[in-house]
Amino acid sequence: MSYLKNICLGVCLSLGFLACDEIDNYTDGPSVIDVLESVTINEKEATIDHLAGSIRISLPGNTDLSNVSFEATAPDGVTITPEDGTLDLTGPVEVIADNGNSQRVYRIQATLLPSKIVFLGDGSSIGEVSDDDERAAARWAEETYGEDFEYISYAELSDEALNGVNVIFYVHDTVGTTEQPQALLDKLNVLSKFYVNGGKIVAGQHGTGIVEELGRDNSGLRTILGTGEGGVNMDVWAIGFTNSPTANIISEGVERNPDGSIPVIDGGFKEDHNSMWGLDPIAEPKYANFETQYRAEVLATWDWNVASQGTGGIILWKPQGRFQGTIMTLGVGGMEWNMNDGRDNEYGDNIRTIYKNSIDYLRGL
Repeated sequence: MSYLKNICLGVCLSLGFLACDEIDNYTDGPSVIDVLESVTINEKEATIDHLAGSIRISLPGNTDLSNVSFEATAPDGVTITPEDGTLDLTGPVEVIADNGNSQRVYRIQATLLPSKIVFLGDGSSIGEVSDDDERAAARWAEETYGEDFEYISYAELSDEALNGVNVIFYVHDTVGTTEQPQALLDKLNVLSKFYVNGGKIVAGQHGTGIVEELGRDNSGLRTILGTGEGGVNMDVWAIGFTNSPTANIISEGVERNPDGSIPVIDGGFKEDHNSMWGLDPIAEPKYANFETQYRAEVLATWDWNVASQGTGGIILWKPQGRFQGTIMTLGVGGMEWNMNDGRDNEYGDNIRTIYKNSIDYLRGL
């Protein structure tokens, strides 16, 4: 017994105090190596490196680091300092976990992401954007993001123009084709470099096709396409979200029908320009298999179709392979930005909320 104890003591002296706790199991409480379970800062989960003793978090560029919310969880019997509340991250901050016998010190490393939200359009200015839906989307983004917003025309798109850009907001809508604008395709190398290196894109309406042009989607399943002039339809159209954590974030704050679906357009003239994915070739369960195969999560589709998982209308394309960026595609035809008959869409706020949630979600990644 004495011999074994001496061996253990020698190992402890070689590996240090933390390893000694694990090998000898002197304490009955939680290990001090990985005692923190989770840390959330400004409602975003941080990455904990137990070996290095670091807590890493990336926050939007306009975050006030002097006043961020902080919440940490640990097993019973562990005291965390500081307690839940607010922190000033403008300087070094340590988080101490105490299991009653020893302490573990973590240091928070906060990184501010680029802050700009950029809208891409075909006009030299927002007022000269040719399509009414694209123009309305750009004006909404300008009003919503204020000093963080910037408009860039296809002609002005360059590596330098995208310096400091966090999310590109791209809406394309047209009649007769779902092809991407040639003026944008002429600058595809710029957009591709931004995306491959970790850039984020929210693409709406026919703009969902950009995920194919960038080479991220090779499924060939974007087959639900509408390009007609449109017409009068007095039905209320709605979409249905899955119940995934990401879907719940993107649909937060919307007005729902009693059945949980989300109305997006009221009765009147509708363009009905779908640009969605048909999932009939995918085996059941379709959404899970689609995500496994293409690393793309279906978040929503037509309300009547979400249960059967037959189509994908809002899809999150996660980083995969050489593509380090993230794309959110929103291709449900009823999510129009401007009503051609001049009416005020009763459910327009739902569309704007879903888009804002999508931009803000990617903004915080």
